[in-house]
Amino acid sequence: MFALQTRVEGADQTSHASAGLTRVTPVLMTTSVITLVAVAAIAFCSFITGYFRHLYVRDAVLLRVFFGGFLLMKSAFSFVLLALALSPFSLTASAEIDRERFSFIYQDVSYTGEIMMPERTPLGVIIIVPGHGPTEFVEGTQFLGERRFFVEQGYSVAYWDKAGTGLSEGTYDHNQSIESSADESVAALAALDALDLENFENLGVWGISRAGWIVPKMLEQYSGIDFWVSVSGTTELNSSRYMLEANLIAEQRSAEEIDLLMSEWDDYQRILVRGGTLEEFNQKTANLMIDPYFNRNDFQMTEEILVNIQSYFQSGEMAFDEATNQAIMHPELETTLRRLSIPVLAILGRLDSQIDWRATGDLYLRAADQGQLPLSLVFLDTCNHTMQQSVTGGIYENLPEDTPACEGYYETMADWLNRLPE
Repeated sequence: MFALQTRVEGADQTSHASAGLTRVTPVLMTTSVITLVAVAAIAFCSFITGYFRHLYVRDAVLLRVFFGGFLLMKSAFSFVLLALALSPFSLTASAEIDRERFSFIYQDVSYTGEIMMPERTPLGVIIIVPGHGPTEFVEGTQFLGERRFFVEQGYSVAYWDKAGTGLSEGTYDHNQSIESSADESVAALAALDALDLENFENLGVWGISRAGWIVPKMLEQYSGIDFWVSVSGTTELNSSRYMLEANLIAEQRSAEEIDLLMSEWDDYQRILVRGGTLEEFNQKTANLMIDPYFNRNDFQMTEEILVNIQSYFQSGEMAFDEATNQAIMHPELETTLRRLSIPVLAILGRLDSQIDWRATGDLYLRAADQGQLPLSLVFLDTCNHTMQQSVTGGIYENLPEDTPACEGYYETMADWLNRLPE
């Protein structure tokens, strides 16, 4: 079963993108061992920088001194997003598909993308905005379930490989900023617009996870987007605190243990962000730092590492929430949502251990109630972060490869798309 809540309320883009369209002969969409090995290798590289993504440390010196420790816990979110390439709603049955490639330039890097089109005249075009992690769209099966679904609904679907992944050139940047990701997406839209695609004037976006920050930034720049499907979306804050607590619950820790570890995490984050001595850090985080979930690699804090992190966080480059000391990723997110007048479908899984689905739902409802956002908000009871049928939703839940999409996911999108105004 799933719950549905609905709220319905009553510039030209310049770009340095260039586009090219190439007809591709039918390709058999299969998952090869080589592809899986390549994805696994990229995932390992992502582990190395994962902790810094959550702390938002991009300094090379800090990366060297912080290698180890929290890599697995802090990069798990990226690993789960990467697993979408292997998920059952991406690895649907093999079939021959007619597709057309396109290309564009962003920051002097050539990107390769693809457009999948229905046999009949398309109702519009939907672009895919993924979350964290490398992409294997053009020659892979990532989000193939969603791509085929939207084509079956009568839409063309466009997507592209991130820089340094798939067929796109350049170097993959796991710490790419939200602003840069939004600019990249707008460059892709400008390229697609130049191709004269049928019914491009009815343009939608499907985005997951981190796209909850990216798409609002896109909407601030590009006025031609007509509807948005937000899956596992975000609040304005980084979700590290929620992720720890939700996964401790998923591991069936006792309430007393969870309370203790969360209290120590609050001290841990406060000392890193606001300051404190190594002695205080060790005293205040004694249980947290030996917890097998939080510190799987048995990292030991040192004076040098602590000072480097504190210096970075106190440099003024980032803003932090006063109450939780978590990074503020999109300070104007609620304001932006309130101003939206396009239909938005927000789908949230009640078993999501990556983002605070309750807080996200509250944020979207406030935007609808206090602004002009035409919102349909859906909570799906058995869905994890990647919209798979789940029991615990934990990062390390061992789901089999043939795990289906969760109940209500595709049905919700189909019903909502059918009710969109023409």
